[in-house]
Amino acid sequence: MFVSDLSVEQWVGNKDEGTLLENPNWQQIESAICQLNGRTQTLVTLGADEETYMSVGGGEAGKYIVNLTLDGMTFYNLVDRSSSEFIEQLVVGGQLGNYPAKMLTNLQTALLAAKIFAGTGELDESVTWEQDESLAMVG
Repeated sequence: MFVSDLSVEQWVGNKDEGTLLENPNWQQIESAICQLNGRTQTLVTLGADEETYMSVGGGEAGKYIVNLTLDGMTFYNLVDRSSSEFIEQLVVGGQLGNYPAKMLTNLQTALLAAKIFAGTGELDESVTWEQDESLAMVG
């Protein structure tokens, strides 16, 4: 397994009482992602080191956001370019945010991307990734 830790949020009121699990197996990762509900559990992070991690967030109404970085500098979002340009609201990381509809994916796709990353540390080539320009650093 490429990832070395699994961070799972558990919001109680406005406080995150989540857990960090060292050396998770795929069943633990899959279970954590499947428990995302957009209310008390809104973010799962798969970490390899300080600069390499994948986040899966949301979960309400079967809508998820998946993003990752391999170097802590360049971030990628899983996108569906055939989707509309509407903005949708989703709770990720305990915060309500506005996201382009193309950034929302279903559980099956989120799990597939997470399984590839967790096992190999690579981007799943069967889905579309887009560099997140809003997080680009100005040099």
